[in-house]
Amino acid sequence: MKRLILLLSSLSSFLLASTAAIVTDTEKVEKLSQAAIQSAFQILRSDYIRSTELNFDELNRAAMQGLLQRLDLGAELLTKIEAQRPPLKSGILSETLTPEIAFLRPLAFSESEAALLQAKLREFHAAGMSQLILDLRSAAAPGDFATAAAMLECFVPEGELLFKLKQVGRDDTQLFISHQNSLWTHPIIVLIDEETGNLGETIAATLRHRRQAILVGSPTRGASVQYESIPLDDEWILRFARAEMLLPDDTSLFKKGLQPDHLIPLPSRIKRQLFDHPESQSASNLKNSAFDQSKPRYNEAALVAGKHPELDDYIRRSAGQTASADQNTPRDLVLQRAVDMLIMRAQLQATGLDWTANPRDARPTIKKAQRAP
Repeated sequence: MKRLILLLSSLSSFLLASTAAIVTDTEKVEKLSQAAIQSAFQILRSDYIRSTELNFDELNRAAMQGLLQRLDLGAELLTKIEAQRPPLKSGILSETLTPEIAFLRPLAFSESEAALLQAKLREFHAAGMSQLILDLRSAAAPGDFATAAAMLECFVPEGELLFKLKQVGRDDTQLFISHQNSLWTHPIIVLIDEETGNLGETIAATLRHRRQAILVGSPTRGASVQYESIPLDDEWILRFARAEMLLPDDTSLFKKGLQPDHLIPLPSRIKRQLFDHPESQSASNLKNSAFDQSKPRYNEAALVAGKHPELDDYIRRSAGQTASADQNTPRDLVLQRAVDMLIMRAQLQATGLDWTANPRDARPTIKKAQRAP
């Protein structure tokens, strides 16, 4: 028995050591010198068992494939059909979640949406709303940074630097500066995830850099660059990063992305149900995903209405049908937590607590009686 235990222990140690010693091909290539890379090409072209297949065409395609993999978000190949796909439906999804909390979601990050965003913020301000949830999780195509600047002007005072755009081959940097007074100066929670595009990342990063918002959701990809598309032939188009967005302190997000202040993952399956279904894009259905709905019960209201929801559901289940209480409506957990945070913030502020006070200072002091001389 002891020999078996020793054998199993030795085998486990060997497997752990073998796993730790595994190095990926990418890591190995990174360690090669240029001379070693050239030697590898020459050896494979001359001594590989099917060296005749390694002609210049095959090597060029392999090099292109590897280059695109290394560039990742920096470049991609598109067919002309893919490049000509109609953009997402343009517009701003807005809703009043509570008397104090407003909600806005740009759908396509188009130029016209900047004016719509300004109009909605004016409406919210006139209605006396004091908190905003800005949802930047739309899977919009890469856009023009002038649109991001126009949207940011709603929140940043006139004359303030928003961000920079550093272009390839130019020493100077394009500066985007706010040209109007901010329309919204109240708390903001920004929702982000891996589908947040280049303009959404720029807006979120700028607001957090200025300490005007906190980010909730999932990490972004880091595609905060200006893309340019050039046709390669009659069928293919190369889209590549031509300029890079920089924050006022020259911080780059390219391939790094944004880490949310509060990580709240949302399964992609649920998000597809919430975002892709036509009815989910209407403001009337937004509250259903933001708030949990209680199941109908047989209570006084049902008695007055002459209904028995629990009995109706029982009859449906007996007939093999799905009862209304069994239908699981998808919930936007990210939006729910953002609403909870704002509600809790308002409740804490309403208490009037002084968080900086020393509890000892509030205790009554008892002076010792002085003795008579």
